[in-house]
Amino acid sequence: MNVAIIGCGNVGVSIAADLSIRGHNVSLIKTSFPNGPVFDRLLEKKRILIKENGTYSTGIIGNISHDLCSVSDSEMVILTTQSTYHDRVIGDMGKYLRKNQTVVCICSYMSSFYFMKHCYELPVIVETTGPYLEGRTDVCDIPEEVVFRVGCRLSKVPVSLFNSCDPCETMRKIQELYPGFVCEYNTIESALLNPNMVLHTVGSIMSIPRIEYSDGDFCMYREAYSRKNKSIVRLMLALDKEKMDVLKSLRCKPVDILTASGFLGDKVESFYKYSESEDRAKSPSSVTSRYITEDVPQGLVLMESIAIRAGVSVPIASSLINISGAALGCDFRSTGRTLARLGATGFIDSIIDNAHECPE
Repeated sequence: MNVAIIGCGNVGVSIAADLSIRGHNVSLIKTSFPNGPVFDRLLEKKRILIKENGTYSTGIIGNISHDLCSVSDSEMVILTTQSTYHDRVIGDMGKYLRKNQTVVCICSYMSSFYFMKHCYELPVIVETTGPYLEGRTDVCDIPEEVVFRVGCRLSKVPVSLFNSCDPCETMRKIQELYPGFVCEYNTIESALLNPNMVLHTVGSIMSIPRIEYSDGDFCMYREAYSRKNKSIVRLMLALDKEKMDVLKSLRCKPVDILTASGFLGDKVESFYKYSESEDRAKSPSSVTSRYITEDVPQGLVLMESIAIRAGVSVPIASSLINISGAALGCDFRSTGRTLARLGATGFIDSIIDNAHECPE
């Protein structure tokens, strides 16, 4: 299958390598400048190595460029750029997309509605709550090579479908990419069940002094979510309850954060073991990392916008928006993702009206 991957961060690089190894013809497209050492090395080598369980595999990338028009030749497009830039990137690529294509958005916070705003022909849109590969790109592991070190590979990745007239055929196509994709969510659930919206925001906002003091020597999962820190876990679960209250008001699945994150068995114990793992990278290194500057304005601001429309109180979410904005000196609500900016107000209103007409 011809696959275009938009974005050359950790997610884009890992998926490009993995799909190439699986036999797909992959194009990798960078949407930002400057290039940086990873992209420059990719341009030279045209390959990415995946290191998983101590074994290296090599993915050959057919085309690497800044040229978005190449998406027009791809049956499948995977958007991996930060959701902060989706409005702009989708606007740039929209004129090249066709209705017989499928676009998979990784961690997109209801970006389906940006496609409605920008595309001449609306493709099928798949949204996920996160990537199926987690890890870090490394340019030092093997000299002159780009290596993606896999920390975790998920066996199951819930997705939502938007504008699909044949859901079975859409799922068949995306399961050719990765068999772990399963259609379990709707578009709202895919947005609010993104674990980063809860885990990243609480863990990083409440650690702002430590992040600044550490000068990059900070691991949010290992430190903020330590077994010793019962209070921050209570705060995380309280924010998660607000999220589930919003989902319930829209008759959506109120999946808790630990289940949505894929933890099994004793979920709390599994979460602690995940946080303690040596695979957890030092991050965030700055208070301006995506843990705050993406997941607050694109995630929490969106949830608050939906909650206000649905008449649900979310004081913890609102407080985290206020605190992080004050700490960083910016107004996340003025630039963040809202129903109005997405063009999704009418969509949410119709769900609310239906929920009132059809009470449980």
